[in-house]
Amino acid sequence: MTAENAKSRNKTITTIVIVAIILVVALLAYRYFSEKTRLLNAGRYYTYGVNKFKESQGIPIDPADTSTTTTAQPTKPIDREVALEAVDNFRQSVGFDNQRADSWVGMAEVYTKLNEFEKTIEVLEEAAEVKYESVSNKVTVLTALGDAYFRVGRYEDAAKAYDDAIKASPKNPIVALAYSGKVLAKLESGDLSEVGQFTEWVRNGQELDSRAENQHIYHFALGWTYEVRGRMDQALAEYKEAISYNDKYPRLLYRTALLERSQGLFLEPYLRLRLAVENSEASGVTYIPAVEALAELDKELSSKSSAEQAAIHVEVANYYYVQDSKNTEKITALYKKVLETDDKAPASALAYARLASILLDTRVDEELEANAVKAIDMTEKGVSVATSGKDKSLNYVVMSKAKRIQRDFDGAIAVANKAIEADPENYRGYLELAMNFYEAYSDFDVDVGHDPALLPKYEDYLYQSRDVIQKAKELVTYDREVESYSKRIDRAIDRLEKEKAEQ
Repeated sequence: MTAENAKSRNKTITTIVIVAIILVVALLAYRYFSEKTRLLNAGRYYTYGVNKFKESQGIPIDPADTSTTTTAQPTKPIDREVALEAVDNFRQSVGFDNQRADSWVGMAEVYTKLNEFEKTIEVLEEAAEVKYESVSNKVTVLTALGDAYFRVGRYEDAAKAYDDAIKASPKNPIVALAYSGKVLAKLESGDLSEVGQFTEWVRNGQELDSRAENQHIYHFALGWTYEVRGRMDQALAEYKEAISYNDKYPRLLYRTALLERSQGLFLEPYLRLRLAVENSEASGVTYIPAVEALAELDKELSSKSSAEQAAIHVEVANYYYVQDSKNTEKITALYKKVLETDDKAPASALAYARLASILLDTRVDEELEANAVKAIDMTEKGVSVATSGKDKSLNYVVMSKAKRIQRDFDGAIAVANKAIEADPENYRGYLELAMNFYEAYSDFDVDVGHDPALLPKYEDYLYQSRDVIQKAKELVTYDREVESYSKRIDRAIDRLEKEKAEQ
């Protein structure tokens, strides 16, 4: 081989090597940037999914908040079409990167909000088949799958999913609730073969989780464990501790109700079972044991006297009134049930007062005038059946307001005095009397035909209103209406005295 040929061959080899290096670098660069693009796309579609999910629930979108898809219960019905767009985005996210547990769980959460629980399970079962590089992603999916099984009553499957999550990473905070979930799933299915370990399991989870919003689960699981082991006092203590964290969890309310009923109580368990049924229905999966237990108590309630039934119904109505007095439709129905049960029962006195008060809570003048007549009739009935000064006072307070609406100020004043006489500790009686004195004075005007000789009487009403409102302030720590009228009365007295000084 000549020197020239050797040189040519070397040059060719060098060129080939350079081209090969360039191709390898290009391939590596392509793979790097393709991988980066793939991961960026996965993250981008996850964010799209989060935002669509929030949009479907009417929740404001915070561009800085893409860490979770878990949101509070929506204040309006979820928009199914927009929610399914969220599912599509989450699906595209896992298409680019199936390691994204957040996208799998996000998809499942959307279906859960739509009450499509079988689809929730299908998504999470598919996700559980993925070979995750990160154990945290694996246990995130497994705990979510356990929750999905538990929700629909597949307790054995739930226990296994929770157990798989725990075994995969026993000290990972993500599996904290899986410990209690496993215990509750076994309790629900009646599997007590490992009951001696239940308390330890719950404690293991509790050590990993200090979040207040989860503490009711741990205390509930401990309470039920104590209950099946016959330690009833400890069980009830744990149930009540759980309720202090979350008083709406259906299963907790159900177990607490059963234990309280075994101790001879009726009202408390009856109310808890009502709430358990309502809350479970609102979640999309009715808790049947609570439904059956409530039916038993309803049957027992029907065997009581009508007066006893009315007393139970009025306590139920009172609970909802305290929780949300603005839900007038529901509250009205509950108090009407009291009257339908026994309109002569002492418990009906409060129902009359509440219903009359609701009638007067309108801003439509024509309705208000007509309702004032009805309210007076109702509160007169309430007074007639009341056996306690407190219930009489409540009815007189509402009756006083109705008479003031009719501009019968002297009648309103007389009734307010009866309210105070019936219950001297009811600050609203004093508030009503002060309002009546003040409104009577404000209504008096000699320029529109009122007798000038009566002016001293109405000026005295104004001064009396100041004395009476002071008594109301002494009886209540703070009441916005009391404070408002107190200021109005003070201003009116200041104006009156200034006018007199200038005369």
